[in-house]
Formats: sequence, C-alpha cells, structure tokens
Amino acid sequence: MIVCHCQVVSDKTIRAEIESGACTVGELVRRCGAGSCCGGCRPTIGALLAVHAPLPAAERAQPAA
Repeated sequence: MIVCHCQVVSDKTIRAEIESGACTVGELVRRCGAGSCCGGCRPTIGALLAVHAPLPAAERAQPAA
C-alpha cells in the first residue's frame, strides 16, 4: 500500500528501511523521502515504526517471570 502519496513510497519500502536500521521517523524521511512534503503520512510512518522496529536488546533479554 502507498503510505506517502507525495513521494509514492510504500509500506514495503518503509519496512525495508526499518529492517536496515532506521529507528526514527526523521531517519525514515531522510532515507526514503516519505513524509518530506506535506507530512500528512508521518503518523502512519510512526505507526509502522512502532510495529516493525526491533525491540531494544534489554527488552528482548527479559527472563520469564
């Protein structure tokens, strides 16, 4: 699906950038251009980041209670 209509950037492209290390909305804007024009898609970019960003190492290593 197209997330950023101004720059024609898909969710697949944004997920690929997250997987390659992008960890903020600003970094995603710089890497793929999504959100760099009107900014209307930035909330969606943030939501994709929240869902697809890897957990910090400290959260992954939590022992089971």
